[in-house]
Amino acid sequence: MSKIFAIYPLDKSSSTSFLNRIHTFETRKLGDAWHCYKVHFSDEDHERCIQQAKDNHFIFYMGHGGETQLHGACAKHGEMPVDSIAIKENKDFYNKEVFINANNINAFKGKIFFCFSCNSNRNSSNSLARLSRKYEVETFVGCGDIPTDYIDGSKFSKRCIAIYKGKIVKIMKYSLFYAVQNNETVDNLVRVIKLLTSKEILLLLNQRNFHGRDSVIKQLCMFKNEIKIFGNIYSTL
Repeated sequence: MSKIFAIYPLDKSSSTSFLNRIHTFETRKLGDAWHCYKVHFSDEDHERCIQQAKDNHFIFYMGHGGETQLHGACAKHGEMPVDSIAIKENKDFYNKEVFINANNINAFKGKIFFCFSCNSNRNSSNSLARLSRKYEVETFVGCGDIPTDYIDGSKFSKRCIAIYKGKIVKIMKYSLFYAVQNNETVDNLVRVIKLLTSKEILLLLNQRNFHGRDSVIKQLCMFKNEIKIFGNIYSTL
């Protein structure tokens, strides 16, 4: 059993490759205390991942998601609408749109489940956060909006997104490392994340200004303020 069991669905169509930096860092720093399951392009591998996760106390999901579900692996052409036969014949069309939702969140009963994914902090009737309480997940941590892909017409430029992604990866990898090394509670882990985010904001403010700096700072402030804990805040990693 590892201190952290990370779930990292492979995504070839909408890149989450920058998250691999967390895996590389924690592997080097934590060794056997960190285990990252890179979920591949089959339903069987998704189920295998969940079964293995059950043997661990702290689950760290990093990938795409939303209020009511977390997405699984998405292959090179996964976002193209094709039928199930085409997917069986060619894994390049595989897309696990629904990986973790109301139907299997109960697999994490008694666990700490940290969602490093968009809008997992919502507290609506059908949200994963609310359902985690219903199905006795010990602690659920959710994040707000995490913009990691450029949208045409957006004021948040590609350069700003690259800087933002670099910052949140740095924040998360050092926070997890510190929390494991010091056997911290979930509450203290989130406090460390917020502290390191504040430090990165101050660094940006003290640096020479660049186009879009205020947008990056705004997004980092939102990242810090929107992390929410549901359940036992004193659960230890």
